[in-house]
Amino acid sequence: MAEGKRKRVPEVLWRLFGNRARTLGDTILALIPPPAAGGGDEAMSFLVRSSDHLDYRNFLSGCFVVVSDDAPPPPVFDHHCRWSQLEIVRRTIEMILSEPRQASSNLICCSYDKESQSSPTVDELTSSKWIVLLSRVGDALMIYLLKYTSMFLPLPQKKHHQICGRSIANLFTKFPRGMPKSRAQHHPPGHEVKRQRVERLLRGT
Repeated sequence: MAEGKRKRVPEVLWRLFGNRARTLGDTILALIPPPAAGGGDEAMSFLVRSSDHLDYRNFLSGCFVVVSDDAPPPPVFDHHCRWSQLEIVRRTIEMILSEPRQASSNLICCSYDKESQSSPTVDELTSSKWIVLLSRVGDALMIYLLKYTSMFLPLPQKKHHQICGRSIANLFTKFPRGMPKSRAQHHPPGHEVKRQRVERLLRGT
């Protein structure tokens, strides 16, 4: 990864995943065969159009994604949309919930209410920028992204929030010894310490 791009990746993601951590836009283009996405400016125009809102553009460049080690090959690209984004998110969560091992570790399932088929995560993943993205990538690739990647959504002041995939707090013990430490002097024990440190690193503090 070029030095300029490397600096854009949050430090904690770079330490854990190296150049596997990429922006959402770069990840999608890497998953789609060149004939479908084209190359250079043509590839970017596949995802971004002149009429797109700035919020969507910032989403593609500010959201970071890591494809899981055990992810299957991406689906054959098909830009058609057979379901709404809401239907896709619900179907994906319920698919993961049917696989106990996945459900216990994937953050996309957190606080999901099976009866109402809702959660704060469902609300976030069905906002307008996700609907635009669905119209560009289609059902199959959207499901693949939600099920087989870890996503870190941009927040104000260059902060990020992990919304799906295995929590990186569980990988904290694998960090190199030189990993920056939390600035707090007193911490609660165990997993909470890991979570707080990772959150601080994602916030860039």
